[in-house]
Amino acid sequence: MIGISSFAYHDLSLGEALQNIEHVVNCAEIFSEGKHDLFKLNEIAFSYDLKYTVHAPSTDLNLASIREPIRNAALQLVEEMADICNEIDAELMVVHPGYFPFAYDMDFAFNAFQKSLPVLERIGEDAGVRICVENMPKWECFLFREPDFDIGANDFVLDIGHANTMGNLEAFLEREISHFHIHDNHGDNDEHLPPGEGNIDFSVIEGLLRQSNSIKIIENKSAEDALQSLSALKNMGIK
Repeated sequence: MIGISSFAYHDLSLGEALQNIEHVVNCAEIFSEGKHDLFKLNEIAFSYDLKYTVHAPSTDLNLASIREPIRNAALQLVEEMADICNEIDAELMVVHPGYFPFAYDMDFAFNAFQKSLPVLERIGEDAGVRICVENMPKWECFLFREPDFDIGANDFVLDIGHANTMGNLEAFLEREISHFHIHDNHGDNDEHLPPGEGNIDFSVIEGLLRQSNSIKIIENKSAEDALQSLSALKNMGIK
């Protein structure tokens, strides 16, 4: 199943975004930030005939924080968002693994995230929601940029564009993938372009995308790009 991230309609209200998505696909990933913040707007989701996934907020949320009160607060927010996912029948929630502002703190942040992993597993089990950890682009402040990163028993969402900025997309294909974020770039910046507009060789992954039963989310910055992405995927035979 192909879905569209509400981020492509971030300038619209959540209701308007979901209405636009409902006209073209059967699935939406609600990017819970700004005008689409599910902490404030979760009831709107019931008004549309869509299958949902949810991208948890990243603002003020760091699961790898080296400050324990902040890390614990981030986990509490994830737990509350997982409960919202359960309410709106979203089967999975995407989370970022966290970040560190100074290279010196990288190991401390990694250890902090390792402490968060079993809590994420418990949150997912309690809410009946699969928690998918997303690989990050090549910005040095992020964890989980390489395919051998440990995410415990949590699920994995492959962000194809992010992997391309690291030059390790094919290596990431060796992991068990539960969910996909699809967009293109030229390898340097996280541009979120439609497939074919950057330098990603989609022939490497299109077979897997065709065969996979996982939800495939188009993640672009505009409605026009999302529709172009949808057309490109259909031309590849991806549904």
